Amino acid sequence: MDLSKLNPPQREAVVTTEGPLLVLAGAGSGKTRVITHRIVHLLDKRPNGLLARNILAVTFTNKAAEEMKERLVHMAGPRAQNVLVCTFHAFGAEMLREDIYRLGWPKKFSIADQGDQAAIIKRAMRERRIDDREFDPRKVLGLISKAKNAGKTPEPLGEGLGDDYDLIAHMVYEAYQLSLKAQGSVDFDDLLILPTRLLREHEDLRQKYTARFRYLLVDEFQDTNQAQLNLLKLLASGETRNVCAVGDDDQCIYSWRGAEVRNILSYDSYFPGGKEVRLEQNYRSTQTVLDAANAVIGKNPERKAKQMWSERKGGERLRVVSAPTEEDEARYVAQEISRLVAEGVPMDEIAVLYRVNGQAHPVEEALREKNLRYEVLSGSEFFDRREVKDVVAYFKLIANPRDETSLLRIINVPARGIGDVTMERLVAHARRDSVSLWGAMERSEGYADLPAGAALKVREFQRLVERYRETYEHGNLAQVTRQLLEEIGYKDDAKSLTSSQASAERKLASIDFVINSLENFEKREGPKASLLTYLNRLSLDTRQEEEVPGANKAITLMTIHASKGLEYRVVFFIGMEEELMPHKGMQGEAQNLEEERRLCYVGITRAKERLYLTRSAMRVKRGKEVPRTPSRFLEDIPPELVEVVDLDAPRKGPPTEQEQNFFANLKARFKAPQAGGGATGAGPSAPGPTRAVR
Repeated sequence: MDLSKLNPPQREAVVTTEGPLLVLAGAGSGKTRVITHRIVHLLDKRPNGLLARNILAVTFTNKAAEEMKERLVHMAGPRAQNVLVCTFHAFGAEMLREDIYRLGWPKKFSIADQGDQAAIIKRAMRERRIDDREFDPRKVLGLISKAKNAGKTPEPLGEGLGDDYDLIAHMVYEAYQLSLKAQGSVDFDDLLILPTRLLREHEDLRQKYTARFRYLLVDEFQDTNQAQLNLLKLLASGETRNVCAVGDDDQCIYSWRGAEVRNILSYDSYFPGGKEVRLEQNYRSTQTVLDAANAVIGKNPERKAKQMWSERKGGERLRVVSAPTEEDEARYVAQEISRLVAEGVPMDEIAVLYRVNGQAHPVEEALREKNLRYEVLSGSEFFDRREVKDVVAYFKLIANPRDETSLLRIINVPARGIGDVTMERLVAHARRDSVSLWGAMERSEGYADLPAGAALKVREFQRLVERYRETYEHGNLAQVTRQLLEEIGYKDDAKSLTSSQASAERKLASIDFVINSLENFEKREGPKASLLTYLNRLSLDTRQEEEVPGANKAITLMTIHASKGLEYRVVFFIGMEEELMPHKGMQGEAQNLEEERRLCYVGITRAKERLYLTRSAMRVKRGKEVPRTPSRFLEDIPPELVEVVDLDAPRKGPPTEQEQNFFANLKARFKAPQAGGGATGAGPSAPGPTRAVR
């Protein structure tokens, strides 16, 4: 393979194959190119008979893994097919498919989705007489998940410390985990925790995996949590310690979902005796954009120092815009976009970034007024739709009769005369007899306290499920699903529950989408396709995937979190104000100023050519106008890099010396009163965006 087109640090990262290696890959520095070239170089070199199956490359989304695998096969041919490229969670799921029985789970297990998890938490809270109307089960689940990602179990902080939620999480954790195990399920975090247990508790498995995977590569290493680090250390605990971690501590922006920046900052303490290579040449942005980004991120006290540079010297100055109100800010953004589009900038090369979702609404209105097409990336919603969750619950129950959450969801959907009283009494019998709910249903004819005729209906439902379980075993998953939905009359029932024809059509389209996804899955997997495999892949995809915006040739509106890894010719970074950027902290959590600075750095480095940093002098909060203070990050940018636009003081004639030296006079000109004021809108962006096109 020709390595001459790589720059010297990239080439060094590719050819340094033995021992631990940390590749500090700054924004836009070509890290994916380095990873793929390194794998192909390993295959070319073939030390000691290296085979493709001896290489494991871990990424953070299934989409990224698929794209990397395609690129490898294109570069290296069929010999790259056996390189394992996947996410940490997908790797953990594969381990568990082979050996989870060693931990007491059934060999065929399912992966609980977030709705299933919340239902189990709610049930565990009720059993401990904790009011789930007073305490949010999803917040309890979040604490349990946070503890798992840190490689711990939830513990109360002690008398006088923490809050009631800490204690509740501790109280329900064991029951939650036992319920998952009892119904043959694992949650998303268990896909990391349980494989780690397997490697720690079973020496033969540890030797098996360390002997096979002699070369480990981890992309986006700054996004790893403690549980992922624990798993990686065990995989690298054999004779060879060839762990290549690629990442950028300056882009660690996911602490709220468990990412630990110390994993990359302390890499040499986890994998000592290695080498460090820094990729500082940026192939995306102009030097002006990079100088601004370097100035902002350089103020972080704990970081691996990098100075990003580009051969694209100079470039347009950043435009720093102060607007009287958020509506004025939005109108300015829409007006500039309209002008840029008229000049020939494609709409899908323009992005509007913000810290919280609520900031998008004024911009949406302003873009609509200008008849500009846009798309908003927000939290995943499709798989939260009632009809989709119902169909998937049928799949889960047919694949795994012990899945009590799915059973309770669809036992009477569509209505079949099995009411709440029947199910409450069956649940009580199951607990008393120490059997699963499915097992209690099998005994229903012997329970005298059930309503008249209920036992017969329960057994009829069980026979339906058992019949379709056998039918699904023979393949043709999509066709069998059509038969199932037709037999139970689900589509007719869904239509009857809607208030309009349009709503009914949307529900039917959602059901058809699920069936189509089954068909596509069967085409990809061939004879290996099974209902359980489909469900587990679905669980991984909906938790990890990030759609790539721009397919609709529209302007993209999204949070900074959602923008990571993307690039645009023109970026509008709105809301550059204290309490928004940097954010004041979510849901009572302390402000994480270092991560907010990293978020600002990520936002700035999305721009290839033009960058607008806008702010509002006043925002409305709870019906009151609240003065806003300019973001401290604006003061970090050298004045020679910026052009100032003050919408509250239109300029007449040439720029004044004061305007040209904006930052020297920032506090005098723009400093708003120190009155409090918060961000409008919701919390931080969800990790898995979906598209809403206007």
